[in-house]
Amino acid sequence: MTLEPEVDQCFRPDSYGYRPGKSALQVITITRQRCWKYGWLFEYDIKGAFDNIDHALLMKALLKHTVNDWKLLYIKRWLEAPLQQPDGAIQERRKGTPQGGVISPLLMNLFMHYPL
Repeated sequence: MTLEPEVDQCFRPDSYGYRPGKSALQVITITRQRCWKYGWLFEYDIKGAFDNIDHALLMKALLKHTVNDWKLLYIKRWLEAPLQQPDGAIQERRKGTPQGGVISPLLMNLFMHYPL
């Protein structure tokens, strides 16, 4: 809740995913308007996007928006926390952000904001 206001202000107005004050209905409205204005539309889905976020690049992006050590520490720990499989096996995390996590959409938006 404290990181979002620091990061959200850098996103482009056309970035709608998981943002405060933005909704799927707004996307539909703007898409409909643009479909009538232009003769084409791009739609894409990045397969495995949440699973493949580079931790080092994400932390570099976070450093542009917060210098708060405890935020950076907890995000880094959360990203790298091992995953326990149903059979009890422990799997290390070297990349990606857990889908379904409350901060994952914000981190994905931040990661997608900066060109590689």
